[in-house]
Amino acid sequence: MPRVHVIEESAAPPERVLRAARDFSARRADLWPDVHVEHLEVHEEGEDWAEVTEGNPWPIGFVWERLRYDWSQPGSVKGVVVDSNIFKRGSTWELRATPADGGGSLVDVIAVRHLKGVRGKALAPVFPLVLARRAVADHLRHFLSKVDEAAPEPG
Repeated sequence: MPRVHVIEESAAPPERVLRAARDFSARRADLWPDVHVEHLEVHEEGEDWAEVTEGNPWPIGFVWERLRYDWSQPGSVKGVVVDSNIFKRGSTWELRATPADGGGSLVDVIAVRHLKGVRGKALAPVFPLVLARRAVADHLRHFLSKVDEAAPEPG
């Protein structure tokens, strides 16, 4: 059960970080390098949740997951896998943003990924140590760079 916890800082305030994390428009592909707009589908949305399929090509073949995102808890956006071709149902991904001393945000991503299937078994030996932590850290830094470069909100 690979559990990855990555922490980064952002110049953006927590609410801007969280708003970007729950942005399921075509902009999501710009924010997250592992989301390709042609494989992004919003199935349903509510006031504090969305069910979304996201996918992208990996060296092992196309990978997709359908997640139920929830942001009903203050300071958090959490996705739970409903279905996927590589991750078991119930695998999670959570982004938390809290105010940092001196402004901006402290941003945590906690991913708990259970692999399944032939591809999952092939990745199992290297996934926790190499792929998961590095990919989550790289993707979070990319996401925050895009959020940080966004124009400040009026206020």
